[in-house]
Amino acid sequence: MPYDERCLSYSTGSVEFSLLRALGVSELHDQQILIRFGLPGFEGKPESEKEDILIYLYTNWQDLRMDSSVIEALKEAKFVRNADEFCTYLSKPKDLFDPGDALLTSVFSGERKKFPGERFTTDGWLHILRKAGLRTATESDVILECAKRVEFLGTECMKSRDLDDFEDLSNTQSEVSMEIWTLAGSVVEAIFSNFAVLYGNNFCDLLGKIKCIPAEFGFPNVVGKKGGKRVLTSYNEAILLKDWPLAWSYVPIISRQSAVPPEYSWGSLQLRSPPAFPTVLKHLQIIGRNGGEDTLAHWPTASGMMTIDEASCEVLKYLDKIWNSLSSSDIMELQRVPFIPAANGTRLVTANLLFARLTINLSPFAFELPTLYLPFLKILKDLGLQDIFSIASARDLLLNLQRTCGYQRLNPNELRAVLEILYFICDGTIGEDMSNWPNWTSEAIVPDDSCRLVHAISCVYIDSHGSRFVKCIDPSRFRFIHPDLPERLCIVLGIKKLSDVVIEELDHQEHLQTLDYIGSVPLVAIREKLLSKSLQGAVWTVVNSMSGYIPAIKNLSLGTIQNLLEAVAEKLQFVKCLHTRFLLLPKSVDITQAAKDSIIPEWVDGSMHRTLYFINRSNTSILVAEPPPYISVFDVIAIVVSLVLGSPTPLPIGSLFVCPGGSETAIVDILKLCSDKQEMEATSGSNGLIGKELLPQDVHQVQFHPLRPFYAGEMVAWRSQNGEKLKYGRVPDDVRPSAGQALYRFKVETSTGVMQPLLSSHVFSFRSIAMGSEPAPMPMDDSHTGVHNRTPVEMPETSGSGKARSSQLQAGKELQYGRVSAGELVQAVQEMLSAAGIYMDVEKQSLLQKTLTLQEQLKESQTSLLLEQEKADVAAKEADTAKAAWLCRVCLTAEVDITIVPCGHVLCRRCSSAVSRCPFCRLQVSKTMRIFRP
Repeated sequence: MPYDERCLSYSTGSVEFSLLRALGVSELHDQQILIRFGLPGFEGKPESEKEDILIYLYTNWQDLRMDSSVIEALKEAKFVRNADEFCTYLSKPKDLFDPGDALLTSVFSGERKKFPGERFTTDGWLHILRKAGLRTATESDVILECAKRVEFLGTECMKSRDLDDFEDLSNTQSEVSMEIWTLAGSVVEAIFSNFAVLYGNNFCDLLGKIKCIPAEFGFPNVVGKKGGKRVLTSYNEAILLKDWPLAWSYVPIISRQSAVPPEYSWGSLQLRSPPAFPTVLKHLQIIGRNGGEDTLAHWPTASGMMTIDEASCEVLKYLDKIWNSLSSSDIMELQRVPFIPAANGTRLVTANLLFARLTINLSPFAFELPTLYLPFLKILKDLGLQDIFSIASARDLLLNLQRTCGYQRLNPNELRAVLEILYFICDGTIGEDMSNWPNWTSEAIVPDDSCRLVHAISCVYIDSHGSRFVKCIDPSRFRFIHPDLPERLCIVLGIKKLSDVVIEELDHQEHLQTLDYIGSVPLVAIREKLLSKSLQGAVWTVVNSMSGYIPAIKNLSLGTIQNLLEAVAEKLQFVKCLHTRFLLLPKSVDITQAAKDSIIPEWVDGSMHRTLYFINRSNTSILVAEPPPYISVFDVIAIVVSLVLGSPTPLPIGSLFVCPGGSETAIVDILKLCSDKQEMEATSGSNGLIGKELLPQDVHQVQFHPLRPFYAGEMVAWRSQNGEKLKYGRVPDDVRPSAGQALYRFKVETSTGVMQPLLSSHVFSFRSIAMGSEPAPMPMDDSHTGVHNRTPVEMPETSGSGKARSSQLQAGKELQYGRVSAGELVQAVQEMLSAAGIYMDVEKQSLLQKTLTLQEQLKESQTSLLLEQEKADVAAKEADTAKAAWLCRVCLTAEVDITIVPCGHVLCRRCSSAVSRCPFCRLQVSKTMRIFRP
C-alpha cells in the first residue's frame, strides 16, 4: 500500500470496509494503485517503496502490459537508473536509448547516461522499457541526434589532430579518423535503410545541414588509390562523385555510393548536381592560384584517372549548359580566372591569353588554343579568346605583364617570351606608319639587364661607341637594357643609347703639354702616312673586308675614307698626358668612376681618369698621349683612326703606319687581313644559356616537381647527379609521365645541339612569377623621369653591345621514353631525401628496391595473364566453332557420322536413315558411308 494520507486500507470483511464502500469511497486494485500512487513521483519515494514497486512491476508485467493506462504511466515515470554509476537521478524510458541498438551503442559509445543501467539491462527489463518508450534509431529525432553526435565527434577529432597542409589546396585542415568516418557511413546507411519512413521535408531540411556525411576533400578515390582527405560534410555543402571535376578543391565529394541519397530527395536535402555556379567559380579560383602550377604538379597520374584536360572539358561542358543563365558580372569574374590548361598542361591560363592561331612560341604568356577545346569556341570567345596575335594584343600583353609582375625578376622562359613579343612588335611596326602609335615609345615595356620589366623610356642601351664608357662611369646612374635586345629593336622602341647621354671631355684643370715625338715616332711622319694614297687604299681594302663583321663601316667609299684620314692628319696631336671626365647629359653631372682593374701600374697614383687618346664628338680634336713602354703608339693610332672611321672595334692597321711607303697593300695581303666571309648571326638569349651554370637570380626561382609535365622549348635547370651545380637546358618536345609512373625519363638539350636522356628527378622547372602574382611596386620615377635624374639602384654591372636575335628553336625528335628501373628509382628517392636532410639506411633502401621490383614483376605477371586469357578465349571460341561444325544441320542435336554419296553432305545416323534425297542439294541418295571424327 502506498504511504499516502488519502489512502485507507482495510480487510474485505471488516466493518470499516463496508462503511467506506457505502460512503462511495473509490476502491482501488493493485494496477490502479500503481498508476495513481506508485509511478507518479517515483523518484522521490523511499528506497524500500521504490524497490517494492519495481518488484511488483517486474513480476506482474505479463498482466500489466495489456493495460494501456499502465503503459502511459510508465512512459511518464522517472524510474530508470542509467548506466552511469555516479549519476543519482532517475530517467524516463523515453529519455534513454535502447542498448540493444547497435548503431546507438556505437554512436554514443562513452555516453553512459544515454543508456539504462544496473538491473534495467536484463532482457526482462529491456522488454518493459521498450514497451514504455525506450528510443531506437528507427525514430527520426533519434537518427538526427545520431547525425549531430557524429558531427560533434568529427569536429572534436579535427581539433585534436595536428594541422597538416601537405597537398592542401584550399584551407588548412586535417582528416577525421577512419573510425569516425566509418561510423558516419553506418549512420547514413541506417537512414537510407528506413528512408521511406523517415522521409519528409522537415527531416530532410534538418539532415541536409548536419555535417555527418562521409566524404573526401581533394582528388577523389576513383581508381582504387587513396583519394582526398577524409572529412565529414553536409549535403548542402557537398557534391556528387560524378561532379568532382567541377568543385573538388572547394567542397567535399561524396565518393561512396552508399552515402548518395535517392534522387527524389536531393532538393529537400539541398544537394545540387551539378553544383551551383558560385561553387564552381570558387573552385576555379582556387586551382588557378599561381597559374595553377601547384595544382598541375600534384595532379595524379594513376591509370584511369581523369587528366587535367578532360577535367577542364567537363568544366566547359557545364558552363555551356548554364551560359545563358549567367549574368554579365558572373562572366566578368570568370574572365579573370585561369582555369584552361596550356603549354602541355604545365599551367592554367585565362581565356584572353589563348589565340585561335599563334605562330610563335610565347609560353608562358600566350598560347595557341588546343584543338581539344574547339567545341567550346563560343564560350571561350566570350571569355576573351582572340583569333590572332596582333601587334595591339602584343603591346597590351606587355603592359599587363609589367603591371602584374612589377619589379620581380623574369625567369629564363619568361625572358625568352618577352623578347619574342618585342621582336614581333618591332618587326610588325617597322613596316607600318609609326604615327599610328604615338604613345608606344613612351609606354614600351622592355626587360632590363636584371631581367625586370621596366619602361623603355627609363633605360639606355650600350651601343658600340658607348661600350667604351662602361668601365669608366658610375653604373648605378643607369638602368641598362637587357643585352639580348639588339640595337635595331632599341632604335624602334625609342631607347636612348649610352653614347647619346654620356660625353667624354678633357679635364680643363690640366694644361696639355704637346709633343712632336712620342718615343722615336715623329708626329710629322704619322701625318704624312695618313695623307699617303697607298695607305688610304690599304685601309679601304681592310674596311671592305671587315664590313661584313662591323655593320657601322659597311658603306664607306674610298673617297670618304680619304677625307676622314686627311681630317685625322690635320687634327692629330701628340701630348704628354691626358685626363678626361664623363658627364651625364643634359645637366652635365660628373659620373666618372674608373674601375680599379682598368688602371695600369704607372697610373696608380693618379686621382683623375687617365686615358691614351681622346676624340671629341665633332672630331675637331684628336689627341694621342704618350703610352707606357709596353704599348705601341701605332696601336693607339690605329684605334683612333678606327674610331674616326666609325668602327667600334679597332681595325688591324697598326703595322701599316710602320711599313715603308708604298708597301701597305702588300702588307695587307701578307697578313691576310682581307676576308670575303659575311657576318654570322650570333646566338643569344636562351640558346646562349644552354649548358651554362645558373645565374644567381635564377637559382632562387628553381622548383622541384618530379612528375610535372614540360612543354616544347621550355627552359629548365638540370644536373646529371646529386651534388652537381645546376645548369640550363631546354626540353625539345612536349613530355609528360605515363599513367602510374613514379618517375620518368625524357630528353633534354644539355648543350647546344646535344640531347641527353635525364630522370625527371634531375630536372627542375622555374617558378613563374609574372603570371598570377600580385602587382609589385615600381620605383616612382620609372615611367615619369629621364635617365639623367634616375634614382640610383644597385644592379649588376653590364657591358658589351647588344646581340643579334636568337635563332628559331629546333624541333626535337620524337622522344622514346625509357622505363625507370627499381634501382634508379631508389637512388632518386635517396637523393631527394638527402637533399632534405633525411638519410635512408641500407636496409630500408634494399626493402624499397625489393618492393618496387616485386611490383614490376606483378605488373608483368598481370600483363602475361591477360595475354594468356585472351589466347584461351580465342581457343575456346575456335573449339566451339569446330564443335558446331560437327553438329547435324537437320536435327541440331547429334554429331554427324554419315556422308551421303554422291554429293558428300553429312548427316547424323538417324537423319540419314530417314531421307532418300539429300536435304541440302536434293540429289538421290545412292548409298551412305560412315565417317569418324578425328
